[in-house]
Amino acid sequence: MKLLIENFRKFIKEEEEQQGFAQIDTETSIGNVKAEELWRQLMSGQETPLYNAMKHSTKWSADVLGTPEQVKQVFEAIGEKDFIARVRKVQQLIGQVNVAKFDMPALEGGDTAAVIDALSDTGGELGWAVDLSSDWANTIEDFGKWWLALPDSIRQMFEEGSVPSMEQIQQASQQNVSEDKFPRFGRGPFPGAPHVDEKNDINPSNIKGAALAFLTKGMLDGAKGDHVDVTQKASLANSKMIPTQSNILAGKSLLMAWNNPEKEIKNMGNAFLTPDGKILDGHHRWSGALIGTGGNLVHDGINIVNAPAEAVIPLLVTIGNAIGRKQKGPEESD
Repeated sequence: MKLLIENFRKFIKEEEEQQGFAQIDTETSIGNVKAEELWRQLMSGQETPLYNAMKHSTKWSADVLGTPEQVKQVFEAIGEKDFIARVRKVQQLIGQVNVAKFDMPALEGGDTAAVIDALSDTGGELGWAVDLSSDWANTIEDFGKWWLALPDSIRQMFEEGSVPSMEQIQQASQQNVSEDKFPRFGRGPFPGAPHVDEKNDINPSNIKGAALAFLTKGMLDGAKGDHVDVTQKASLANSKMIPTQSNILAGKSLLMAWNNPEKEIKNMGNAFLTPDGKILDGHHRWSGALIGTGGNLVHDGINIVNAPAEAVIPLLVTIGNAIGRKQKGPEESD
């Protein structure tokens, strides 16, 4: 069976090479393929490398993607000139930024309440607050060492999923932390956080240990300033959005563009943006809508994080890891 599968894959690859199609897979950035080549593959009406990248770009794509001929008809309605211009617009905009996909937040639509709790020091449903202020800083240089320096009794509380009181942790921890504010643990998740794939919602009660300590430390230092406002259920025109991620996948973008963007991706699914329209999460919905509609779409279902993109991107990355989300895209060392 293994030999048959290998021979079949070899046959498909040889067929594609004979037809002269550029190789595109699920990790190919749209910035690395000429717009004309994308158009040629879409217009072929065949199972090209691009079609297969679209088909396997998400866990649900195979359930919604039409036949190669149906895909051809949808993009044919856009027209070659407009399609190429729109793809080039996406390429131009992502070519102006240099943040890799691996260094961008990997959040899902159901994470909104948890993320807002982590950004708030006003209590919230979960009582979380990430430490953003300098009042908790003293002699220990990073979060990992601060965690290990905690008394066993305090660490044990976090490991069991409970949060000590402000008095308990301040009495027990004589040394505070001067940390790299938002530590990374490779691809994630954060130690103590369960791995939750994109099909499933997080369960805050499963977050324990160091991850729970990170998410609540801002509530434990008694300092003000650990708060970032988030405006929920906001709307913004696609044409006003600005990408902050340099790698946007060709297959996923064109799947979004094909899949009736005016209906299916009008709602950004609780994506996060800054007040000036910089995208923190939701790049493929943006690019798919730009290609599919020319940017003439007003998205709703947006969370506006009232902080500069350069400050909030690493913060959201670590919050995502702490609630159980792994990073997407390759590490530089991969």
